[in-house]
Order: sequence, then C-alpha cells, then structure tokens
Amino acid sequence: MTRSPLRVSVVGAGLAGLTFAAAARARGLEVQIRDERPALGGGAALSLWPNALAALDHLGLGDAVRSIGAPVGGGVIRQADGSLVRRIDPVAMVRALGEPIRAVERGELQEVLLDAATGGDPSILQLDAGVTDPRDVPGDLVVGADGYRSMVARHLDPSIAEHPAGYVAWRGVADLEVDPSLAGVIWGRRAEAGVVPMTNGRTYWFVTRAGEADVWRPDASLWPDPIGDLIAATPPSAVLQHTMFNRDRPRRWHDGRHVVIGDAAHAMQPGLGQGGCAAIEDGVVLADLLVDALEAGRPVALALTAYARRRRRRVVPMVRAAGTSGRLLHSPWSAWLHPAARRVPEPLLLASLARVASRDAGLRAVRRPVRTAGAR
Repeated sequence: MTRSPLRVSVVGAGLAGLTFAAAARARGLEVQIRDERPALGGGAALSLWPNALAALDHLGLGDAVRSIGAPVGGGVIRQADGSLVRRIDPVAMVRALGEPIRAVERGELQEVLLDAATGGDPSILQLDAGVTDPRDVPGDLVVGADGYRSMVARHLDPSIAEHPAGYVAWRGVADLEVDPSLAGVIWGRRAEAGVVPMTNGRTYWFVTRAGEADVWRPDASLWPDPIGDLIAATPPSAVLQHTMFNRDRPRRWHDGRHVVIGDAAHAMQPGLGQGGCAAIEDGVVLADLLVDALEAGRPVALALTAYARRRRRRVVPMVRAAGTSGRLLHSPWSAWLHPAARRVPEPLLLASLARVASRDAGLRAVRRPVRTAGAR
C-alpha cells in the first residue's frame, strides 16, 4: 500500500484517539499522537459491549482485548435492601448480543491499543503535550480525541457549555473476588451501585447518588453486599470521584482541518455503558472514511462530512437515552423504576439492548458502505 502524504495529528490518547490511530496505521496512514498527561493508564475499568468488540475485530484486535477481559453474561438488578428486582438470563442475553460483554481494566485496554497505534515506536506518542489552541497543532488534519473538556471541540464551537447532571459518581477496582451471581446493578433512593467481576480476582465497582461530591468515598452502609467490602478493599487514592455534568454537543464536528471523536464530540452519561464503546466505533469509522477518500482521490473534507453525518445518526440517540437514564435514576421518582422494570418482558428488554449494543449493531456501525458500479 502506498502511504498517504496526509499528516495527521491526534490530540488525546484515550480510547477514541488510540483506536483511531490504530485503525489509521492499519490502513497505511501515519499519525502523531499527543496527550496532556505525563503518563497513560488509570481510569478504573469499563464494560466493552459486543458492538465495541465487533469494531475491534475490524482492526484485528478483538481477541487481544477479549484475552484481558472477563466475560459478563447476564446480571441482576437489586434494590438497596438486597431484594431482587429482576434477573436477566445469561444465555438469552448472550444470544441477543452475539457474545458476552467484557469487563476490562482501562489501562490494560490502552496498552493493547497503544501497541497497535505505535507499532512499538515510542516517538509516535508525545506526553506532557497539552493543547491550548488547536490551530497551533501541526499537521494537515487534527483529530480531537481530547475528551469531555476538549479544546478542539471548543475551537469548533466556542458556545459549548456544561450543566450539572445532579449527581456524583465514585468508581474503583478492588483486588477482591466476588460471587459472580452478584454481578449487576443496585438501585437505591436517587442512587445506583454496580458490581462487575474482572480478571485476576478483581472487581470493578461504582456508586452514584444525587447531590454534590462532599466526601471522598460513598456511604457503604446504604448498600447490600458486596459493595461495602469492595469499597473497603480499594485504596483511597484509587477511588475516582466525579461530579457529573451534561456537556453540549458541538454544533460542528469538523471544519475541514479539525474533527472531533469520542467524548470530544458526544460526551454522554454512563447509564448505558456506551461512552467508550461509541468512542471505539468513532475511531474505526473515521479512519476508514479518510483512507477511502484518499484512495479514491476525493477531498478529505468530504470524508469528514460523511463521518459527522453517519456518527450523529448513531450516537445522538445514545446520548439522549443515557441522559434520560441518569435523570430518572437520580430523581425523586427513582423508586417508580423498580416495579416498572419488573414488568418489562425480557425479550423486549433484550431486543432494545441488541439494537444498540449487539455485535450486529457494531458491525453495521463500522462496516463500509458497498459502492455499486457507477456509483458516485
């Protein structure tokens, strides 16, 4: 393959930036990556749904990621008193989604993506390289993968604002193995907790509650087992605490030289578990559209327009649904969710998940459209 003269700078070495760089490198593009942090890693863990795993298969990285992730089949929804709201059949869930969800440590996932993005060449990644003005970043194309507080997004749309979501979240990874039957979520009064088993005897946990961040750790006494044990087993320095915000989506996702992906384009609440998954899809789609345009002699700007149009259709409904979930779970009416959740038929629930997060949904999201003879 003849390498393109297009010089691409990626701002941000999170999931979106590293996935884009890996996808671009796999198809012959050369990229430079910069990140404001002095080192990568950290960030607790995340659940990779089958749509993201399908996108990683597109790059030949799916099996490497599966090897570092623990499979999560079904799950339970419990109330804060420990009583069962509903249990999702693991066999039916895997059948609907195409394969199990994988729980991965974020730093380990970054290592897999970084190796693919750089091919072991450390000069491709520049750390301690923050960006204040994206216009100063070298290259023919600047890919803004710089997250929720993206400077590239604010360059494209200076009117972007953020608004309090009304709740705070804590996350951590404990070196503690728990009963797999407890995997799932717990709904409290204007609050939620989660338990996700990982590899090597570890467990990812999270807790959210309405209000502001006024303590360093959540109140374990409000939750059933094993939340208290997981919090106690996590060093204080390893507990991540965030007051949650809703940030506007930029009105423009590109201007011909700059383009945003991942949280920079469409920051979303964590309720659907799709923030990182959508970022991975973005990286694959943008790289493919860019290389397809270059190989066909089409302007890069047309590829960016196609990317924005295609990905908006996919992710805007996710952002809205995640925001709705966050509002309901932390509203005064959160207790009404419990009886409502019991009444939803399992086939309907699984079908709604499959439309967004199944392997087939991921393949449709990243598959390149077939161009018929004579198509222009």
